[in-house]
Amino acid sequence: MLQLVRLKYGESETFAPGGGITGVEITKASAKVANIAFQKDVALHYRQPDGTWAERALTWQANYGDYDLFGRNFNDIVTTEFALRYAAGGQTFWDNNNFANYHVDTGQPNVVGERSVVLNKATAKRGTEAGGGLVFTTSWTEGEIYVQNRSFNKRVGIRLTANNWATFLDTDATFSGTVSVATGIPEVELWKFKTGEFNLDESTPNFRFAIYYHDLDSGAWFWDNNFGRDYTLSKTDLAMIA
Repeated sequence: MLQLVRLKYGESETFAPGGGITGVEITKASAKVANIAFQKDVALHYRQPDGTWAERALTWQANYGDYDLFGRNFNDIVTTEFALRYAAGGQTFWDNNNFANYHVDTGQPNVVGERSVVLNKATAKRGTEAGGGLVFTTSWTEGEIYVQNRSFNKRVGIRLTANNWATFLDTDATFSGTVSVATGIPEVELWKFKTGEFNLDESTPNFRFAIYYHDLDSGAWFWDNNFGRDYTLSKTDLAMIA
């Protein structure tokens, strides 16, 4: 099945903030969708507490060239099972976690997309380095990755090219903590990366990259590569995608 929508982050829980207030409901959902048409309809398709299914629209957040980011925080619904629906150009696409739907509960209230790893954000940086009486412009990329806690032993990182895949470099990310939730145990981890600082390669205007997660226990690899098209990030200083 062609998949042009992907869950970035999902969370749903009921909690008591204190002060005599109980039963507060919060559901968060964000999605990346391929930019195949200007008009887009993106929705959270979720199971209600009584077992029936309903939908709530997600709102446009930003465009990053060939994909858009949609998301929304709801403070009046809670769910334990959901999927994402995306309609554009007369077609409808789903991210239903490979037909299993996404599941959360009070013990484990958050989740990331089907392949268990997704780019949170990436920023291009520039600097200078002196050597041999000359000053060189350097460039690199740094950012954050969301990871589903599938296993303790894993490698997470970025595979990046500055010359349209003539050469590339893998850079492992480092664990930075978990994405906080109000109750329960967070199952989404935050990993941060910074590639090496190299002389600016002006053969192309953009970095291209994909995000990886290597489960060292099972040997399985999981990728977030922008629906098979790679992420593209301008080498301009402080250019950013999310």
